[in-house]
Amino acid sequence: MAPEAPVTTSRLRAAGDALYRAAGIQVEHHEDEVAGLPTHWVTAGRADSPHAVLLHGSGGSAALWYPTLSALAARRHVIAVDMPGHGETSIPAWPSPGTMERMLEWLAEFLDRFDWPLLVGHSLGGYMSLLHFARLRPNVAGLVLVDAGGVGPRPPGFVMATRHPVLGALLGLAAGARPTRRRMERTIRRLSVDPYRIPHGQLALDYALETASRPGAGRFQFEVYRSVAIHEAEPGYKVWGRLHEISSPTLLVWGERDYFPLSYAQQAAREMPAARLEVLPSTGHLSYLEDPEKFNEVLGGWIQATYEK
Repeated sequence: MAPEAPVTTSRLRAAGDALYRAAGIQVEHHEDEVAGLPTHWVTAGRADSPHAVLLHGSGGSAALWYPTLSALAARRHVIAVDMPGHGETSIPAWPSPGTMERMLEWLAEFLDRFDWPLLVGHSLGGYMSLLHFARLRPNVAGLVLVDAGGVGPRPPGFVMATRHPVLGALLGLAAGARPTRRRMERTIRRLSVDPYRIPHGQLALDYALETASRPGAGRFQFEVYRSVAIHEAEPGYKVWGRLHEISSPTLLVWGERDYFPLSYAQQAAREMPAARLEVLPSTGHLSYLEDPEKFNEVLGGWIQATYEK
């Protein structure tokens, strides 16, 4: 089965553009094939500035970096990409056990377009950034890991459950259900301490619901989790225990009440030779959305101290 064409429906694009307008940021939309997959991304800032590539989390999208784009575009050429199966990028028909391997191939090819980018990854995007760096030692200027997966001895329980014969089957069925506004609100409440702190929250909810409603989006998200769970013990997928090998400048940003334990981030910061940890108080897994002012201050200060001396 061939991948679907890029999703450029007026409703989805309009919902994303509404977020950019609300945040006061002008973006340029791009579409091209990456590793054979029709891919969408947006850019902001001067193209001759150093690059920063933003990788969202599972169920997220490029547009959900809206509070960060304007602040970061003042000092970087920002590229926010919709990862496979998310936002306006096609949902691929990849074989399940190899889904994460194909995701990493896609990421490597996408990053080849940009010289020495700073990788900024949230959750799944952070996990992919870590794996990409640990595997390839690529020409990457540094890492920013925001509530990132892979910073810990094993994936969280809900990810591991996807490979259980019974629980996995039930979760797979649930993943195929069409999302509702109420379910999306519940999800955001679980991921945050105070969802009302998220700027332009109703617009963000509108957009998240629009992209999650794409046929096959939920099932693909499940397959990503299952692929991670199946391969989590394999050396090529496990960064924990090898963090000391990552010597590039690294900023870890963690929500104080993230369900990814803060203790993992603290240990990672001790083991990584050039890492710094910043904890955002009273935030959860969506720390960069719950307190964007503090997040942007931390990120901008670290970039200035690390690269603009």
